[in-house]
Amino acid sequence: MVPTNPQRWARCPPHLTWKRPYLPKDWVRVLEQHPGGAKALPGDVWLDMPGKVRAGGAHELEFTDEPPARDEG
Repeated sequence: MVPTNPQRWARCPPHLTWKRPYLPKDWVRVLEQHPGGAKALPGDVWLDMPGKVRAGGAHELEFTDEPPARDEG
């Protein structure tokens, strides 16, 4: 899976995760295209979620270009 930008990440805003359980709570990579060649709907982005690639509405996500901080716990 080839990311759009190795530093582009997305997640559901924390205050909305209870309303949108289908979107990632943690930061995941944003992909340029689906590895199988599927097309996204206008306004959607491909998310590299654990074990699968899923389309998500860009308007429902927050984005960052910084790598997410890892919890050392």
